[in-house]
Amino acid sequence: MSNQTVNNLENNNVTLVLFHNDLRVTDNATLLKASEISTDGELLLVYASSLTDTLDDKDHYDAYRYEAIGQARQQFLHESLADLNTSLMELGNRLLYLQKSDEALDAFTQLSNLIEQQQVTDVCISQTADYNQNKVYDLLQAKYPEIQWHVQTTATLFDELPLESLPKSFTQFRKQIETDYDLLHAEKDINIEPIPESLAPLPDNMLSRDEYFFESQLFNQAGLDKSSQQPSCFRGGESSGLKHLNTYFDSDAPSTYKTTRNALDDWTHSTKFSAWLANGSLSVNTVLNRLRRYERDMIANDSTYWIWFELLWREYFYWYAVTHQEKLFWFKGISQRTPSTQLDGNLLVQWKNGTTPYPIVNACMNQLRMTGYMSNRGRQLVASCFIHELGLDWRYGAAHFEQYLIDYDVASNWGNWQYLAGVGVDPRGCRQFNLDKQTQQYDPNGEFIRQWQGNVQKSD
Repeated sequence: MSNQTVNNLENNNVTLVLFHNDLRVTDNATLLKASEISTDGELLLVYASSLTDTLDDKDHYDAYRYEAIGQARQQFLHESLADLNTSLMELGNRLLYLQKSDEALDAFTQLSNLIEQQQVTDVCISQTADYNQNKVYDLLQAKYPEIQWHVQTTATLFDELPLESLPKSFTQFRKQIETDYDLLHAEKDINIEPIPESLAPLPDNMLSRDEYFFESQLFNQAGLDKSSQQPSCFRGGESSGLKHLNTYFDSDAPSTYKTTRNALDDWTHSTKFSAWLANGSLSVNTVLNRLRRYERDMIANDSTYWIWFELLWREYFYWYAVTHQEKLFWFKGISQRTPSTQLDGNLLVQWKNGTTPYPIVNACMNQLRMTGYMSNRGRQLVASCFIHELGLDWRYGAAHFEQYLIDYDVASNWGNWQYLAGVGVDPRGCRQFNLDKQTQQYDPNGEFIRQWQGNVQKSD
């Protein structure tokens, strides 16, 4: 009889939580499930960086993948993990952090070793739309068929696609959801999962393995050159996300959101929830409940509705990614239409470095590189320029956003790029923005362009 079988018979289970985009303790069904099934056992709480590096068939990434995520995105992630670790320690456990370094094995091998050494009996994960992350989960399940897997919903309004099939356009999706599920005006708030009262402990033989502890891993982390970054209003972590959520809804900003949301560079003009939603420091249920309370207590108007509208876009792209899987990364997209674009290395470098002939585009790209953030309007402008003015392969633009955006979300990012490239769900096909007209409308005095040095001096 194996040791693992003995563990099961004695109900001395060893549960492993594999965090991904669910970096919080509030409204986290995965953590709650783990706490319930590990009551008489032991608990490993793990964040494994770059697990998908183990995949050898990521054809859609081979040509344009990058070596490391941008500094601002990495900093936001580390702040989020530090905050999560603090919360977990208050509950009686701590975060284990696996990452590849020059000396270490890749994260997938480290995770496999940990599972085997600790004789893990149960794995708890959150449902995700990330195609490659799901392939890693499949590999782990195939490698350890004796382990029981528990999958919870933590990132979406619905546990599963709430319609028989995904409509071909967002408008159809929105109308059907609003007809069948009146979430914005429902009588009761959406249920929020409670924080576990306490967590089962680490296995005894892990207590001295400080090389796994998040604090040790973080202190050894190299490559964060803050001198090249602009000071950021974004600070990662659940506590910062909840603070920002309350600050935003305690202001008048929600009541004017629809008229201000296209501003290129103003903290209060859009919600800025996306970064905390993207890595799961905030739950969409928490955001929606706060919006509903604002409408009840303060005002319900076109602007507050538009916040709901944007949450529905996020929901749509999630199920879009789940439905289309690897097609999310195909050059022809889900439409199977071949874009009239190609790769020009020089033009790609100009776009990335903010040295194109288009000052508004340059300013936005400089802002992205230095802060990890770009407004929604800016993203549309630089993507339109990338596809139409520069005629480049849209996937390289999507991958660059993946590298730098602190609010990177696989579904929204790749879905939106498909949309603008004319290979996604937009019924009108390719969308092109007039950059001169957009500049006049959103930066008429050139303040944004000057701030982010969008004007490129022409050489003699």
